[in-house]
Amino acid sequence: MKLTCPECTTQFLIDPNAIGSNGRTVRCSQCSSSWFVSSDPDVMDLRDNVKEVKNQRDMSDGQKLFGGETPAPKTAIDTSIYESSVLENHGMGEVDTVVAGAAAIAPHAALRDRAEKKKVRRRLLSVGMIWIVTLGILSTAALGAYLLRVKIVEKFPVTLEMYKAFNINIPLAGLEFYDIEWRYGRDNGIQILFVDGKIKNVDVKPRDVTMIKLSFKNPQGNVLASWVVEPNRSILKSGETLSFSTQYANPPQDATKLAASFASEDDVVIEIQSEK
Repeated sequence: MKLTCPECTTQFLIDPNAIGSNGRTVRCSQCSSSWFVSSDPDVMDLRDNVKEVKNQRDMSDGQKLFGGETPAPKTAIDTSIYESSVLENHGMGEVDTVVAGAAAIAPHAALRDRAEKKKVRRRLLSVGMIWIVTLGILSTAALGAYLLRVKIVEKFPVTLEMYKAFNINIPLAGLEFYDIEWRYGRDNGIQILFVDGKIKNVDVKPRDVTMIKLSFKNPQGNVLASWVVEPNRSILKSGETLSFSTQYANPPQDATKLAASFASEDDVVIEIQSEK
């Protein structure tokens, strides 16, 4: 049976049994146009076929009259076109899915591709969640290690070096100096260094506030002079702060640093310069 595409007029040879008794919807593999093919023979197609056979017979008779070789009968459609462009049908009402130059993806293959994409997305989501949870745990652990650094160092002194490697100050008494400010002034021609600062309890439990020691140091770190300040409170609860103020008359001329500390702790050093 010969079929002609109503859009691009491409012709196809197919097995009549492929159409079936109820007809089928087919698609052109050249232009993708679809149309319904009835099981009843097309009168126009039959006329074309009869005319074609008659022309072939006349040509054959003419060759015999003039003693020529009888050429092989030719069809209106090259067999190569028949082999590459034949329409395939899979059931009544189904449109052929063969496209010229490429095979259509089978439904089960498309489902498999979708399943693989979903699996990849789930895998990426799982990896992302693992990273988020891991970073959350590490952040919480780092925050806890910072807030409880005094207690951790007291219980595990070996961790002190680790904190120092990250430039984290560990007040062994649970008290920390901060916002230390200094300025020079004069009283009756005498140079005076005024110092203001604050102390905070960074521990999770109350701490006793001991005497505050302030020292002048030269560029080499040698102590030139020291004095003590009595705080206005003896105990600080967790998170509480207190302020202190002090002054020193005629500070050493070559003093470049001012160190603040408690009796049992390392000095907290700030840079100072003598007023000329």
